[in-house]
Amino acid sequence: MSHSTLTIRDYQFLCAFRELFTPAVLRKAVAQRRRPTRERTLPLWLLLGLLVAWFWMPGDKLPWLIRWVRPSHTKRPSDAAVYQARGRLGWAPLRWLRRAVVRVLADPQLDPTAFYHKRRLLGLDGTTFTCADTPANARSFRRAKNQHRVSGYPLIRAVALCELGTHALIDWIARGYHPSENRLARRLLGRVEPGALLLMDRNFHSYDLWQAAHARRFELLIRVQNGPRFPVEQVLADGSYLSRVRPKHAKRTEPGIVIRVIRYCWTDANGKVHESRLVTSLLDATNEPAPELVDLYHARWEEELAFGELKKQLGARVTHIRAHDPVRALAELDGLLLGHWVVRWVMVRAARAAGVAPVALSFVGVVRVFKTRLGERSFGLGWWRAVVMELGQQRRPKRGTRQCPRVRKTTRSHWPVKKSHHTEGIIPTLTVIKVSEP
Repeated sequence: MSHSTLTIRDYQFLCAFRELFTPAVLRKAVAQRRRPTRERTLPLWLLLGLLVAWFWMPGDKLPWLIRWVRPSHTKRPSDAAVYQARGRLGWAPLRWLRRAVVRVLADPQLDPTAFYHKRRLLGLDGTTFTCADTPANARSFRRAKNQHRVSGYPLIRAVALCELGTHALIDWIARGYHPSENRLARRLLGRVEPGALLLMDRNFHSYDLWQAAHARRFELLIRVQNGPRFPVEQVLADGSYLSRVRPKHAKRTEPGIVIRVIRYCWTDANGKVHESRLVTSLLDATNEPAPELVDLYHARWEEELAFGELKKQLGARVTHIRAHDPVRALAELDGLLLGHWVVRWVMVRAARAAGVAPVALSFVGVVRVFKTRLGERSFGLGWWRAVVMELGQQRRPKRGTRQCPRVRKTTRSHWPVKKSHHTEGIIPTLTVIKVSEP
């Protein structure tokens, strides 16, 4: 559909958007700037709502969305006028809106698949977003590079805390490319609620992480590299064993933190057997047996799927983030992430009405329903219920077994050449390795 044929009804997006981001909430967020501003044709609170609503039409220009929120205004502001208004808005209102609105979505009674033994399943991981190739963005965000070349666009590194049972990103931090994921992740540990179970990849293992988990009383389940050594102190009934994690260069006499180590082996698509290790703060082998935790760890990939939803939705853009300077770029990213959270908020309600798990709904199908049904002229309670029922019918296709073999995709690589059998989806076998007494 060309821009010349768009009408106001094409942008009647969400009852949910108007429920969460009312004009009163948007005005309160803009007040965080602490600077008075004169009333304009495009008020800042309206622009703030547009940055969030942009997630549903990411391929369109921002001025076209103004006709949705201000149908009485026939004159559309220019791209330059809207961009200047984004500079006046700044980043602070987006940050305030994130803290005031974004929250966990799953309920223990209504969404039991989002919990493990009444512990909310959370994941912490990072990803990168491309932004406009301008000197200001290149200086602030930097580019990825290796021995062969540098990346075509500056990259924003974002680390997010995800509710795995709903794919909702409940908090995030975004900076330039060069700060490591570990460094950014430490700043999000304060948002993990007590009693939750946090799943993380092997790059995040550190004594500081275990200290934070012990202080805030949340549980950990992490895969670790082959390097760290965990001496056997006590073997448990399921084959796992207790050990301790200590600070680097600490003496053996230092008490450290008691952890549980689970060793298991799995077979890849080529039939090769690999061994991996999980470490956890769940020490009860009777209530949390090792095979159950090995299977549970695969839920960590739900956050990767949430990142995939974001990037697929932003695929219509040349770059994920269009802004030409760092402050506008970070504000734009916050708005898009808020938009993703709103979609997930509606999907949780639709999943409950359909009696299925929130992650069983198709994100692409839900967005497609929004773009077709939300252009209708009649709105009301009956219409909203009909849309929720239709959203509940958008089931995600059955996912095959994840296979990411180390094979060559470019000529500059030492891995084997990719073959057809690498993507056949062979079901891996997981076997817990039982250790002997020390």
